[in-house]
Amino acid sequence: MSKTKKVLAVAETSYIIRKGLVYVLSQLSSVGKVVELREMEDINYQINVLNPDAVLINPMLLGHTSRHDIRQQLNLDKQTAIIALVYNLIDEQFYRSYDAVIRINDSESKIEETLLKCLEKEQNSQSETEELSDREKEILISVVKGMSNKEIADYHSISIHTAITHRRNITRKLKVHSISGLTIYAIINKLVDISEIKYQDE
Repeated sequence: MSKTKKVLAVAETSYIIRKGLVYVLSQLSSVGKVVELREMEDINYQINVLNPDAVLINPMLLGHTSRHDIRQQLNLDKQTAIIALVYNLIDEQFYRSYDAVIRINDSESKIEETLLKCLEKEQNSQSETEELSDREKEILISVVKGMSNKEIADYHSISIHTAITHRRNITRKLKVHSISGLTIYAIINKLVDISEIKYQDE
């Protein structure tokens, strides 16, 4: 597994449980940062900014939903692992859809073992992600700078249809469908400087 330390997000409204999880997880050598998601109303924005490797969440927070529903509600890409925080032994079949399960009575070593297996699986999955071509990177830069499809087409001397096709391929490859998500990707990968980006509505 990659030696890069992971960023984890803990979504749990119970103060004592959340703090306990944050403490235990922050002690693990493979974890670089653990962030608390306290305000459920703002959880989508927080996750979009943090771009964590894994989200540990009590499914009851969003209405006891499945992993698929949580991924959609939180606008998570496929590279982000979703780990269920389970309080009891009810609905064991339901939790099988999650990338991993951490139970409230698990020992520290069990939590670490579960987490490492999950992140290793996600790391292998990420390595299969398609790379953007040089042209797609150029189009991505134009997108996050706020250019319209017509402006992109004119700037790169291509048709509007080709510009739209490039944008569609970029979102498919990166599994990111929002302008803010693409902007974060471009900044993290040093494709653009934050000073070059102007505010734009989604």
